Amino acid sequence: MMSAPRQPTENSTALLWLAELSLLSVAVIWGVNIPLMKIALALGIDRFALNGLRLVISALTLLVFAALEYRRGIRPNVRLNWKGILGYAILVSVLYQMLFLLSVSQTTSADIALIMATVPMWTAIGARLLLKEILTDRAWLGLIIGFTGTVVVTLQGTPPATPSRTTSAVSTSAVSTAASTAAGKNTPATSSDRGANSSTATSDLPAGTAAEPVPGRWRSLFVGRFGGNVLALAAALMWAGGTIFSRPVLKRISPLQLSAFSASIGLPFHLAVAWPVLPAGMRLLSNLQLDACLIYSGVLSTGLALPMWSFGVKHAGAAHATMFQNLCPIVAIVSAWFLLGEPLNPAQAVGGALILGGLLIMRSGRK
Repeated sequence: MMSAPRQPTENSTALLWLAELSLLSVAVIWGVNIPLMKIALALGIDRFALNGLRLVISALTLLVFAALEYRRGIRPNVRLNWKGILGYAILVSVLYQMLFLLSVSQTTSADIALIMATVPMWTAIGARLLLKEILTDRAWLGLIIGFTGTVVVTLQGTPPATPSRTTSAVSTSAVSTAASTAAGKNTPATSSDRGANSSTATSDLPAGTAAEPVPGRWRSLFVGRFGGNVLALAAALMWAGGTIFSRPVLKRISPLQLSAFSASIGLPFHLAVAWPVLPAGMRLLSNLQLDACLIYSGVLSTGLALPMWSFGVKHAGAAHATMFQNLCPIVAIVSAWFLLGEPLNPAQAVGGALILGGLLIMRSGRK
């Protein structure tokens, strides 16, 4: 008892360091995950099969760790807000995951990472509208600058496809070799069912996007690189909505247990969507490179990264967490260049600078 006055300071410092390490790890995990998912798609697996398999791994991982937490005595409030949990699951585990998947299969890693970096901006706007949080003039200036950057990044994806750009999206010799090996094991499925998917995963105006039933003049908004950017923006909005929606829910349940409940609720939807192509996808699991991508995405990116992020926000603060989140696009761009050979074009550089600069101004202007 004599050392009690000193202990809180030591614990607080240790928790802050652990929170910062957790946030840094999540930024790296999420940044690397985007090009890894594109590599998995290049190996010939259908995007919905990829999504279903990685989310099975994610749900199992979260349930195991949530059960361990429960056994340690960390349990949800008896008056749990199940409507809130369901709403969070629909936004984050159903809509966000599906929109993110579709964007990964259609646009570049850099575009996705830069657009997803706008989540704090949309969260701030939503908190102002729904939770009546106050924003200063400087924060509004940052929001406007960040929104301008989002428009630049999103709209720059409209030029027509060229063979060089199509090839560069997944042009590493290792990926090409692995893809041809997988194709050799399943020639009929690769030449037909997966041909459309591979095209969708790598080109600006993919020929195989007929599987996406978008009628008439609206079709061009949801196909190709521009369509992928629109889908990434929609995914960012869903994630921001989930963040706002989770605030009252987290008063009665831990972040890990909320993530486990949410993943379990959303999983049946994704499995139902993937069911027609799941058997063909499972036949490709003999490919170790694909297995590594699935394990990384399932265990880390959509699994442990979620409660790690919530832990960091809880102990370091949301504003502090935003600074680490800004590292995500940088990690994604470097990873995409190293793994896929994706170059950074001027529009991405300008838009990214506006987005990150706007977020920094917004953070400095918070009350």
